[in-house]
Amino acid sequence: MISVFAAHLIACAPIDPPRDGGPIDAARLDAAVTDGARADSAQGFDSGRECATDPDCARQPGLPVCDPVRGRCVVCSPSNDRCDPADHCDPVTFTCAPGCRSDEGCAGATPRCDTGLRRCVECSRAEHCPGGASCAGGRCMMVMCPAGRADCNRNAGDGCEVDLAADRLNCGACGATPAEACNTRDDNCDGRCDEAPGCRVGVHRSSGVEHFYTTSRAEAGCCGFTVEAENFFYLYGAMVPGTAPLYRCYSGAQGRHLLTPDPGCEGFEREGIIGFVGTSAACGAVPLYRLYNPTSRDNFYTTSAAERDNAVAMYGYQARELAGYVWAAPQG
Repeated sequence: MISVFAAHLIACAPIDPPRDGGPIDAARLDAAVTDGARADSAQGFDSGRECATDPDCARQPGLPVCDPVRGRCVVCSPSNDRCDPADHCDPVTFTCAPGCRSDEGCAGATPRCDTGLRRCVECSRAEHCPGGASCAGGRCMMVMCPAGRADCNRNAGDGCEVDLAADRLNCGACGATPAEACNTRDDNCDGRCDEAPGCRVGVHRSSGVEHFYTTSRAEAGCCGFTVEAENFFYLYGAMVPGTAPLYRCYSGAQGRHLLTPDPGCEGFEREGIIGFVGTSAACGAVPLYRLYNPTSRDNFYTTSAAERDNAVAMYGYQARELAGYVWAAPQG
């Protein structure tokens, strides 16, 4: 028969750690020590223990669990955690301590329990997050947003909430508030292009022996011409993306001017660049219609489709290719 002393040694013998170096299973540890305590009891060993198993603590109010290592009744043990879900059993004191032990102890914006850190988090696995998001540090983070959108508030709950082309506080990038420049773009995301003064110049329209176009108000009213419309349309004063030179040309033989994007001036003499015309309808640009009257040899330009159609129907003008795109206002 094994001696009482030998049985005590068996009961107190350490449990070999797992070969993979992981933590000792708390349930296995409790069971092994409980078996040892039972061996002590079978041999009549008595060292002032209160319990060997949980049923021995039935008469201990508020201490329903047996700590077989010390033989004392306690509030909880790692393998018999009876704490509220928002608390957990402290493995040192065998009492309930703050810190979740399951998802039931968490709610609201942090509904998941990180059992390693004993804290409530937004997520503990990627499947807890909405589509396209990953879980990092207990938070759902957007991995990638579609082009032109961003997750600027770092809240995967509302996804890629920012339109980078329309949010003035996140214009082009999260936190960016760029200034407006002359570049045929809406730099500050306010829905308007090139509010900076001086980007565009006004072109006046006059009439006399021909229709005449100039950026000079004095020239517009000179030499037999009558001003029909000041700032009839606007061109850029310098070349910017999406624009091309618009040349003003003159034929001494005909005594006529024309506006054209052709640097060869269609056989006329080039007087210079009146401004820079749009190559597309960017930033609210409108077509600049070009017409020609073979009888009067007048080159006529208008931004009005109705005026174009009336000139063709009533005055013998012929519609030609567009001269380009122009703007109705100096800004926006």
